[in-house]
Amino acid sequence: MKLSTSLRMLPFVVGGIMLAGAQVCQAKLVKPSGGSVSGNLVISKVFYAGSKTLADSPKNYTLNQYIELYNNSADTLDLKGVYLALANTDGGTAAWTAQDMAEAHKDSAVVKQIFQLSPDATFRLDPGKSVVIANCAVNHSDAATGGVDLSAADFEAKSENKTYKDSHNAAVAELKLVSTFGTTDFINLLNAGPASVMLLAADTNLEKCPKTFANGKTKGSEYTIVPLYKSIDCVDIVKQKTPSADDKRFAQSYDAGYACTASADNFNGQAVVRKTAFVTSDGRTVLFDTNNSSTDFESTGDLALRTYGETPVGLSDSTIVIPESGYLAINPAKPFCGPKNLTFTYLNVSNSNTTTDMTYYNYPGDSLLLIKGPWIAVGQPGTYVIKLSESQGVMKSRSSGMTWSDEDTKTLSQTNRMIYKFCNEKGNVGFKRVEAVDGKYNTATFSDGDRLYYAITESIADKIAAANGATDHTDLAFVKWHGATPDTTTGISNVTAVDAPAANVVYSLQGTRLSEPRKGINIVNGRKVVVR
Repeated sequence: MKLSTSLRMLPFVVGGIMLAGAQVCQAKLVKPSGGSVSGNLVISKVFYAGSKTLADSPKNYTLNQYIELYNNSADTLDLKGVYLALANTDGGTAAWTAQDMAEAHKDSAVVKQIFQLSPDATFRLDPGKSVVIANCAVNHSDAATGGVDLSAADFEAKSENKTYKDSHNAAVAELKLVSTFGTTDFINLLNAGPASVMLLAADTNLEKCPKTFANGKTKGSEYTIVPLYKSIDCVDIVKQKTPSADDKRFAQSYDAGYACTASADNFNGQAVVRKTAFVTSDGRTVLFDTNNSSTDFESTGDLALRTYGETPVGLSDSTIVIPESGYLAINPAKPFCGPKNLTFTYLNVSNSNTTTDMTYYNYPGDSLLLIKGPWIAVGQPGTYVIKLSESQGVMKSRSSGMTWSDEDTKTLSQTNRMIYKFCNEKGNVGFKRVEAVDGKYNTATFSDGDRLYYAITESIADKIAAANGATDHTDLAFVKWHGATPDTTTGISNVTAVDAPAANVVYSLQGTRLSEPRKGINIVNGRKVVVR
């Protein structure tokens, strides 16, 4: 079967609902965490430049500035308590640049303002949805160029500043001001840049964050030094007239580049926006996120809210062939996505007391931009096209147990580790223990099409032995496949309705091993089973 499709014919999509092999059908509620980790909550659009009024003698206009955040994951996010911070710069005030911080306060950044989203209540953001934050959440279409209508914004800074206070929308939730320089109580985006923005995790302890003055000063307005490891996302926006890395506010490891508008003019009516990495088959847009704003962002004059590029960029085709077994070990060199009738699986196992078998994480081909590295593609035998992306994978982590060997011979230093090589023979899919060398199972040889393996300790082998028909590690020669099975629609075999299934291998749709079937859909011995 040949899938030679155009990008639009191969819609890569997920909306908050998805199904894939043993992947969950409904998005779960997740709290965004710090660490500048891709694939979670991202700063997706920043309209900082302002525009001009529509009067005969146009004047500068900044009431329509806004910041947009986007749920780039496949989970529903809870934004309760997330912090929005603007990095230090205030007109002619001496800034704390990234280089300054590297020398004086390593792995930190100086911010001039910190706001907080929904500090007292859960704020749900579904996959593929945006949050709009404004100073004045009203319709600016008749007032200024760009035609931006902010009346549907989610948060508004309720400033008492004379420029803003008469243009507020009482129906829009307040963006809480936590700290600021001087008495400035509005979102102080400099229209010429720098206008760098960052998100901090809700559990950031601001009380322990030290204060400082402008760089080289010993008095004046105070700024806050925040730890970068608590950042959820950050975007360096530099001066648009003279864009330079010298203006960067964040360390390279958190934003390797910078963004600014294409026009050097002030009040140019342009925003910076993330590019589209791919679109899932259900229509959800996944945005670029390489932790490099030079790559991730582009300039746009489209100021309409919650709109992103319709055409994905940075994708290339790669052909894979699923053999008769229905399983193929792959090792893409770049993040990737694929057609929805393929399931991509990785495995993990822990050494906890509850470990009874391998844990399978199964993703529909079109649901996420998966990170590069070893995977197992599951589907009906045939030829498929997957898409390799220049963006970073949306999935945040992957098993460290499943490994791809670039060496023809691999010997582990731990002599009590046992190597199991992937076996995808029809009717005999799983992981086969290598032959012992001098009584040890820690050496394996590989060939071009045979490089996927994982290594486990003898104690882990003891714990998963029963689920694989063995008594202990000495008898565990083969670990059976308990994950998704080939199917043209879901990657799981047929659904069977029963009243109370008796099974010894049960998984949830998330791929979690269960002690017994639960109400709803379970994966029992590789089959979908509905428990009433």
